[in-house]
Amino acid sequence: MTKELRALLQKLDGMKQEVRTMLAEDKTTEAKAKMDEVRSLQEKVDLQRELEETEARGLGGKELDEDGKVPEREMRELEQEYTGIVLRGIRRQGINDEQRSIIAEYERRATMNSGNTNPAIPDGDVGIVIPQDIQTQINTLMRAWNDLSEYVTVENVTALSGSRVLETDADMTPFADVDEYGVIAATDNPKFTPITYKVKKRAGYLPLTNELLADNDANLINYVTNWIARKAAHTRNTHIITAVKTLTPSAVANLAALNKILNITLDPAISIMASIMTNQDGFDWLDNQVDGMGRPILSEDFTKPGRKLFKGRPIVVVSNRILPSVTGTPNKAPLFVGNLKQFLVLFNRRFFELASTREGGDAWRRDTTELRTIMRDDYVKWDVASLVYGQLSLA
Repeated sequence: MTKELRALLQKLDGMKQEVRTMLAEDKTTEAKAKMDEVRSLQEKVDLQRELEETEARGLGGKELDEDGKVPEREMRELEQEYTGIVLRGIRRQGINDEQRSIIAEYERRATMNSGNTNPAIPDGDVGIVIPQDIQTQINTLMRAWNDLSEYVTVENVTALSGSRVLETDADMTPFADVDEYGVIAATDNPKFTPITYKVKKRAGYLPLTNELLADNDANLINYVTNWIARKAAHTRNTHIITAVKTLTPSAVANLAALNKILNITLDPAISIMASIMTNQDGFDWLDNQVDGMGRPILSEDFTKPGRKLFKGRPIVVVSNRILPSVTGTPNKAPLFVGNLKQFLVLFNRRFFELASTREGGDAWRRDTTELRTIMRDDYVKWDVASLVYGQLSLA
């Protein structure tokens, strides 16, 4: 948005406020005259916006870079303005026409740069999409909270529902031998299975104290992003673990049984790319196993310090709180062996949505502001033969 358009919008907002004041004072004649000026200025604003949009599409303007995207410096400046409006929305402060235009401009340019054809909520007073810089912080923090979605396939989608086609893993027949001048017979056809998804809305709210809202922007952003990251990571982990637990468990009594899963149960192409996901109990058992020379069975992953490998396969450790062992005699730790990216696809709508209120819920009684966050995704099993659910005996 240029300075010219910004100045026009500010002037337009002031004139509209004058009309509201006149109407409140029953100055109908003066209000009608002022509305003529408002209509004239509105027309000028529309023309200025159309001109800027034309230039943004590269028709004679310099707004786009050589890749057809908004220059990074301009996008950063717009991002800062948009972030300020998001914080105003959280604090339930008014948003004027100029700021609404910044919202529309940010979503238009973000769409241009990302290829996302479905920008989100237009009403900045009710719901607003978290800006990209804060989304990046949230995703970084989610990794710190052991977000298991990094081990499955994540596909960002813009539609609420859709379908994908998967080739069925079936036995093939070889090509038939054909004599010279012989007739070539038809061969077997590949078989396909449709996989559908339908993203679901997942949401929660957070009461914000007036003291926090009165604090500086950086502290408010840090608090909100940390909360969203924890909730989003825990939500994803819960659904991923629910999906892998739908498999029928098989007993894993010792290391030989684990070797058999990798060597025989899994297809060689899956096994070579496999990982082993277990809880703290299962990792502790594996980490204490030694060979005949007293050397640890697990090796260090030099590409990622702190991570261990079993025969070159990385071990993913999940908290016992999230993935508990089965109690019994002996206890059994869950052991998921295979390629999680082949097993599960997370269809993800690409943004978090924020909205706040001082009137709803308990906010009015407690004199607080309630912040609501919404995320949308779905978890669909893709290739169930790519993962084995073992229960490791901890005897």
